Amino acid sequence: MNIARIKLIAAAVLLACLALPEYTCSRYVGPDGKEVATGPAGVPTTPYTEIHEKHYPLESFSVRDPASWLTLLAFAWPWPILAYWLRKKRGRGTFDRLVLVAEPLLSIGSGYLVWLASSLGTRAAGAYLAMAANAAYLCAWAAELRARRKA
Repeated sequence: MNIARIKLIAAAVLLACLALPEYTCSRYVGPDGKEVATGPAGVPTTPYTEIHEKHYPLESFSVRDPASWLTLLAFAWPWPILAYWLRKKRGRGTFDRLVLVAEPLLSIGSGYLVWLASSLGTRAAGAYLAMAANAAYLCAWAAELRARRKA
């Protein structure tokens, strides 16, 4: 499997993580119907019903909110770069070097944003998969850099 395919698969997995829960939270509903974050201290939690909420990356997306666009960028950043690399023959121009330097920074930044957002609750499968996809992309970038230096 070549490096471009590994990058494509990692980018597709990262984009698919938008549809997976990033973190979960638990809350309790008492017998009187009031919601509480945790059961009262010293009181048995049997009359309280535990409810698990799943939170998705774009569940509160707003076009006017810059943080929403940053979240979308954290999951979709590889696609413009891959479109550039797959469309163009690789050269040694200034823009090519800029893109080559930007790739690991974007991958690390994306992983950090996913880790930071998922720390609001208990991390779910989407966060772990997104961090793994970023790590795979970063490893493919390192392999590509090594292959370029040998050539």
